[in-house]
Amino acid sequence: MRRKLHTIIFLLAFCCASAVSFDVMAQDYLEPDSIFISNDEGGGNLKEYYNALKQHLFPEEWSIGYLSVPSFFGEYGLFLLYDSKGPMLVYNQFRSNYYYYRSSRNKNETQNSISRDTMRISNEEAERLTGIITDAINKAVKPDGLGRLGLDGINYYFMLPDKMARIWSPEKESECQKLVNEFENLRKQFPEEQRRMHEGLMYVRHNIARLGLGYSTSLGNSPIKSG
Repeated sequence: MRRKLHTIIFLLAFCCASAVSFDVMAQDYLEPDSIFISNDEGGGNLKEYYNALKQHLFPEEWSIGYLSVPSFFGEYGLFLLYDSKGPMLVYNQFRSNYYYYRSSRNKNETQNSISRDTMRISNEEAERLTGIITDAINKAVKPDGLGRLGLDGINYYFMLPDKMARIWSPEKESECQKLVNEFENLRKQFPEEQRRMHEGLMYVRHNIARLGLGYSTSLGNSPIKSG
């Protein structure tokens, strides 16, 4: 009886481990998507939201793009483009979550702000980043069913002008999380992002010192309107 019980426990543990392993392996590949490059004119609130993100966060003539859409925090995009001086990364971020901020009041009066920053990179780095995104998109696998979804989390989009793929909140051990980390680490190199993190730290220290009394910071962001 004891041996049978041990066998059952072993089989249950093996099945659970296999399920976790399969979930992680499933996140080694992005899922094909087209929401930001499709010419579909379909309506709906979500379509309007995605169009607003594209309007405010996407620069013109970009060659690769990385977009993070959190459930509650400000959405942001990191894009590579070329001008007369060579390759340049453009980083645009909403100060607060555009979807909820816009939904909380009359959209004709809704105002938000965007922090904008740029950073020059070498041709070699531009080619490396382009290769990383192109390879990940080309290897994207259409999931069975609806794919990986959840109520809260972050959608990450990796884009070429004519092709794109996404992943939702990948597990730490997955290849998709390594891909996300590549661009998140790059984002932290922007002066504006370093400034934002520094002001955030100062905000926390200030409120701890003053036991929660009022304090505000300003990043000198540019206001935008939705509508």
